[in-house]
Amino acid sequence: MKIKEAYFGYYSTGVYLPFSSLSRRWRRFVKGKREKEQRFLQDTKIPGVPWKRIIQPGRIRIVEHQKENGNVRSSELGLLSHLAKNCEDGTLLFEIGTFDGRTTMNLALNSPPRCRVITLDLPPGEKTRYALENGEMHFVHTKTGHRYKKYAAVYPARVEKITQELGDSAQFDFSDYYESCALVFVDGSHAYDYAVSDTQAAMRLVRTGGVVIWHDYGMWEGVTKALEELEEKNKWGLRHIAGTSLVYWKNP
Repeated sequence: MKIKEAYFGYYSTGVYLPFSSLSRRWRRFVKGKREKEQRFLQDTKIPGVPWKRIIQPGRIRIVEHQKENGNVRSSELGLLSHLAKNCEDGTLLFEIGTFDGRTTMNLALNSPPRCRVITLDLPPGEKTRYALENGEMHFVHTKTGHRYKKYAAVYPARVEKITQELGDSAQFDFSDYYESCALVFVDGSHAYDYAVSDTQAAMRLVRTGGVVIWHDYGMWEGVTKALEELEEKNKWGLRHIAGTSLVYWKNP
């Protein structure tokens, strides 16, 4: 099993990411030629950065490599796993948006043994502060985190690192985790108001030298608009990771 996990770890960034990057560039070229609007292939303004500049070399392992609707791509999962591996032992990793727990499990698997992974998800049926984006209600999972929970017997020490929090991210009290997280992954609602609110929370959560990653930039209009407006206003120095829908920022 570990050989298979190591293979998918290598495949995610060693094979899938380069081809994914070429595919995205081709699709954008075709889009420009045809002048055809594509909802999930938007024009973007945040400057790009090569993925090799943001991670340190090393081996990672990937479980649950199969992508389902709502998951990050295999290449993106590989990058997140590398960033988790690079976290200082004993620090916190915070995920806004558990969904099925695929990313959660890989953060726990690849981060150092004394790290903790806090993951926040919206319970089904809970009233939200802001309206959700059309087409994302099915991401409010009735079995939140089920893809990490099934590893409790296989990797008990890794699953025990995970703390599941439930609540609306726009109303959740993050204060216990302020300035303590080595990695924050923002992958909650794609609605503009939530993208703004979750970003503001992430900036409070991340510690000095820590990293924030956002998913679905250039894919969902609310996320794209929020990040570009916040970058224009705050001049944080956000960077779009080439070949992905991820945006990267490191707290100085």
